[in-house]
Amino acid sequence: MKKQNLIGFILLLIGMIFIPQVHALTLENVTVLNANDSYKGGTPEIVGNGTNNVVITYNTADLKIVPADTGIGRSIDAAWIGAQIVAPKDIPIETLKQATFKSGNSEDKLFWNSQDTLKKDYDEQSEPHFINVFGAITEEHLKNATIANKMITYVWTFDWDHNGEIDQTVTMKINPTGVVLQAKDSDEVLWNFAKYEEVKKANEPKEEESKEDEKDDVPKTGDVYVLSTLAFLGLFLSSFYIIKQVRK
Repeated sequence: MKKQNLIGFILLLIGMIFIPQVHALTLENVTVLNANDSYKGGTPEIVGNGTNNVVITYNTADLKIVPADTGIGRSIDAAWIGAQIVAPKDIPIETLKQATFKSGNSEDKLFWNSQDTLKKDYDEQSEPHFINVFGAITEEHLKNATIANKMITYVWTFDWDHNGEIDQTVTMKINPTGVVLQAKDSDEVLWNFAKYEEVKKANEPKEEESKEDEKDDVPKTGDVYVLSTLAFLGLFLSSFYIIKQVRK
């Protein structure tokens, strides 16, 4: 091996050793949560747990509305389904203090300031860092989802290392077909499968009426032929009258 080649090979090895390595974040599992026993039944399907794209799907859920409490983030009377999201343990504390997250199209929030664990005295270097996020479920949400033929969906995104890029997306979906929703002060059922069918059927005639209205606005083929014939006849008689007047 030539001396120049040997020097080049050594430099290449040194470069490979000292080139900054791309560090992939080790993401933690997401845990499903229930607000004050408002959730009683149904096992959600979780796909992609511990990855950058977690999807939680409720095809069945037995829920009860709880009172609003702005002190803990409940802005309205609703049933609340959520998740506990733990920060990657390999992120330095100073970096984690700059990490952001947001719900849907909301403004970015600092993850650090949103932690439930900050409400108690703890060692920030050793305890897991997490936040609890929730989505509201009301009768109106269920009705609108049924009419739109869609699931109720909540999405949270996280920029763990504060580099402006999304590191993890958590999506929660609730199927209105399988929800049983009870009133907050009683066992009155506000929503169930029968209610879903009722809303669905009530919306179907509106779609049919809309289609009928559209049909009425379009001339029928027979009407077009009649109108065309009358127009042609009128034009012919007008031409005949004009020629007759000229000859006079």
